[in-house]
Amino acid sequence: MSQGKAFRKAIKDNKPLQIVGTINAYSSLLAKKSGHKAIYLSGGGVAASSLGVPDLGITTLNDVL
Repeated sequence: MSQGKAFRKAIKDNKPLQIVGTINAYSSLLAKKSGHKAIYLSGGGVAASSLGVPDLGITTLNDVL
């Protein structure tokens, strides 16, 4: 099943669908292992927690990947 189909199924099956914000791959894995069906990666969280800079457009997609 594609990621898009899995997300649409989660929306359909979980009312309301709780979506948890994470700041890095490790916190995303913890959210998944604790049973959350959907997560989002916070760009501001990545900038602050991983790089130690404010969320002012300093980080790029390459910094997140």
